[in-house]
Amino acid sequence: MLFVLLAGISSCKKSGGTVNNSPVNPPIVDNTPFQPGATLVVSKTTAMGNPRTALSADTVYTDSNKGINKFKALPAGFDNAIVSFYLPKGFIVVFAENNDGTGESVCYVAAKASITASLPDALKNRVSFVRYIPLANTAKKGFAATDSNAVKLFNTSWYYGWSIDRPSFGTQQFVPMTWGKGTATVEYLAYMINRKDVDHLLSFNEPDNIDQSNIPVIDTAIARYKVMMQSGLRLGSPAVTQDQAFGANKWLTKFMDAAKLQKVRVDFVALHWYDWGNQTNNQATDSLTAQAVFNRFKTYVERVHTEYPNQKIWITEYNANRNRSSEIVHKYFMKLSTDWMNTVPYVERYAYFFPPVLPAVDTNGSMTDAGSYWNSLISTEAFAANIE
Repeated sequence: MLFVLLAGISSCKKSGGTVNNSPVNPPIVDNTPFQPGATLVVSKTTAMGNPRTALSADTVYTDSNKGINKFKALPAGFDNAIVSFYLPKGFIVVFAENNDGTGESVCYVAAKASITASLPDALKNRVSFVRYIPLANTAKKGFAATDSNAVKLFNTSWYYGWSIDRPSFGTQQFVPMTWGKGTATVEYLAYMINRKDVDHLLSFNEPDNIDQSNIPVIDTAIARYKVMMQSGLRLGSPAVTQDQAFGANKWLTKFMDAAKLQKVRVDFVALHWYDWGNQTNNQATDSLTAQAVFNRFKTYVERVHTEYPNQKIWITEYNANRNRSSEIVHKYFMKLSTDWMNTVPYVERYAYFFPPVLPAVDTNGSMTDAGSYWNSLISTEAFAANIE
């Protein structure tokens, strides 16, 4: 796991935010009967009635001024006036109440079909922030690595590297992570908005762990997370250590409670799971050991879903325990876990964390047997349906 150190923070709210001094966008109003097309269209009435206007996918619509050239005011007359919208298939859109992406907000994903809908009542005639971007409907199975050459060996369609600024490789989409509070800044916000190859954002890495990002929930984690809401990307929760995901006074519980209270949108929950406490709890055979590991894993993921039923789940780090050196156990567990997660609608993505005794790539830069096995496992699409 990597540590990134930078600083700086800024945010802007609907009430009292700075205003962009550039000319207000003139409205390009379409008064003809609505015909679905290939771009986002927003309407000031229900059922896509007139007046309505098309918006561009390379723009963040807000009057917030952060010195970011893709920030642009909504067309005249549409700020605090949007009621319904049309989102074409293959795109994501975020609507938010405040001009910094905070307050009431919602993220729609048109993964399988276009979406024509009215906004939730809490957002009708209250939207001051809009961003829509192309969606890469990746497979669920991913890869985590800090070595670009290792990433390129794998046939996964997405990867991450505990950092914010790595490249995508052809069909392998990079998912940025702010890791710690140092990259949850306006400077990195501009960087992510200008990238055309990302549509999701992972946030903090084990903020409950003094040896990782080590971020207090109240007055730091929530505040820095709000900065990244201005990206208009689909956002993941901080990924906590295994025993801090749910329960009274646990880190993620406190974060999610504060997020709900402050209307902070969390689109999916990121998890780490390592079967901690069971490293010597082995059965008579490797297959039985792997089955027992899987049963505990399945129970854990289901419990998280019960605790946070409105969020999807990404398991960004997991394995059968780093202290288990049996390659057979790890392979059995990979198979059992991926077969199950491929069938679970609320699990969107997963990535195995290869332990030191069982690396995915050897010192010569070649794929190991364990890595080859992970590479061979079949995966389903992350989105089997729209997110509405």
